[in-house]
Amino acid sequence: MGMPVPSNSPRMCTVIIESLPPPAKLYGRALQGIFKRADGVVELPPLRLVRPSVALDPEQIGRYARVCGFIPEQGVPVTFPHVMAFPLHLMLLTDPAFPWPAMGLVHVSNSVRLRRTLYSGQALRIEVESGALVAHDKGQAFTLHTRIYRGGEAVWDADSVYLKRGVPGHRHASAPQADSTAPALIREARWQLPAQLGRDYAKASGDFNPIHLHALAAKTFGFPRAIAHGMWTFGRTLAALQPSKQLGAADVQGDFKSPIFLPAETTVWTAALSATGRDFEVRDLAGERLHLRGRFEWELP
Repeated sequence: MGMPVPSNSPRMCTVIIESLPPPAKLYGRALQGIFKRADGVVELPPLRLVRPSVALDPEQIGRYARVCGFIPEQGVPVTFPHVMAFPLHLMLLTDPAFPWPAMGLVHVSNSVRLRRTLYSGQALRIEVESGALVAHDKGQAFTLHTRIYRGGEAVWDADSVYLKRGVPGHRHASAPQADSTAPALIREARWQLPAQLGRDYAKASGDFNPIHLHALAAKTFGFPRAIAHGMWTFGRTLAALQPSKQLGAADVQGDFKSPIFLPAETTVWTAALSATGRDFEVRDLAGERLHLRGRFEWELP
């Protein structure tokens, strides 16, 4: 499946992944590690997982775009590379050296930087590695870095912050704080989310975490019903805010605040920062419970 190669970092071990294991095997590893326990001060495994050449597949892009609401004129969705990197995330989270079970981790935030326009059919190099431990008042948070290159040029990167609840936090950075000077948001849209949304997004993204698929599976992990994928909510919001054009560059930040139980009705609230920037929130139907908060700034080619 892969072989270690020397890394530029004195502590990071780079592993080249020539072919991905099937999703069933990855989730089998996740379920086998469900009772994993870490004692004392933890360290994340110094691993960098690399897929050296992955094509931006137009069929997969189309499936993802349709379920998230992107239109063809918007080009490759700004969040689609996360889907390409997700198997490497899961491989890292299920590595024997990783201190906590992958199941039960909470995705608390995601930041994305698009550096160059992406086009279907292009070959990309995808790198995922463990990052800093992050201070959090509900446990220990940590970062996974994703870096994507095209012909040696950095074109897309993201930081995903996950939380392990109920364990002592140790260090290092603090989570970013919301901008208290942001303009007031106004309600822009209302969405109806069907019960099968989690299954539809799983087929398009490869994220088959059982908490998103069926109520019975979600109850096993303490949820009353299946919950929408946070990355679906993120992608759907950006699809609604992006102009009907491809982007030349973008910076996006999203903080996941509370789960959306399916089926559901949600509302979208926005405020203009500029002609090419928006603050946004996704709330419940009443506009009282916050599910997602973020900021989207973009440049056109």
